[in-house]
Amino acid sequence: MQNWDDLRIFLAIARSGSITAGAVSLGLDQSTVSRRLQAFEEKIGQNLFLGSAKRNTLSLSGQKYFEGALRLEREIEAINRAAAANNANAGGTIHVVTTDILSNHLLLSITSDFLHKHPDINLRVRTQHLDERRMQGDVALFATNNPKEDLFGRKLARASFASYATQSYFEQHKDSLDTMVWLNWDDGSDSPTWPALAPDIPDHMCRLRIDSVSSLLEAVRFGVGATILPCFIGESDPTLTRITPGEIVSSRDIWLLVHADLRKVPRIRTFLDFFVQYIKSQKHLIESL
Repeated sequence: MQNWDDLRIFLAIARSGSITAGAVSLGLDQSTVSRRLQAFEEKIGQNLFLGSAKRNTLSLSGQKYFEGALRLEREIEAINRAAAANNANAGGTIHVVTTDILSNHLLLSITSDFLHKHPDINLRVRTQHLDERRMQGDVALFATNNPKEDLFGRKLARASFASYATQSYFEQHKDSLDTMVWLNWDDGSDSPTWPALAPDIPDHMCRLRIDSVSSLLEAVRFGVGATILPCFIGESDPTLTRITPGEIVSSRDIWLLVHADLRKVPRIRTFLDFFVQYIKSQKHLIESL
């Protein structure tokens, strides 16, 4: 059997569609990932991708390796979960996967108190674009209206989204909103469009796209333009103002999810209960109208 690290790198590229995106998801350097893929292909004597300048498409051999690697990955994850579930210790490390925006504006808000009250529990947080078909971690904090059915969890709140800009930027354009520059998250496609949560904004009005929601927020704060943000961010930021007060453009459910066989592990249960109580105290802001 080949080294699992080789297959892990291959899977990341196949899922992301490019070496660059795969490297980002793994937290590795692009040249390292490219070199490892090339060495893996030479080792097995197969071309796994039909490469282009930006995207990587699986070859016929690559598709077979991909399907086999997925099965192996599921087995490895199941073994790891079983080992964790059999560990009755109250302490240990909890692996949390989420996005940068949920980490920065919800998860980190409780981290100091949690670590202080539970000195035997450590957190390991990984922020990434989440693949809702699978979950790499013990716990996941998702914003989704379609959670994966085989995961255990609960809907914490229904987050509202609205349009925001700095007060000074809004004052400059409030009499002619069609002159506003709009900013948008970049979904990585060759021709990204506005997500469904902002259906009324013409795509040609989007002048800047950024692949990080945190960077998108900073661009708005710098007065570059306006964008769509969760209300729990926009309403709590004194530098921002809602462009259409009392109106929301969309909403998404926030879920705290865990594999069913881990939910009774003491440290996992402790974290879930702690975070749920915090969200309850912030629900008025998250669901702001």
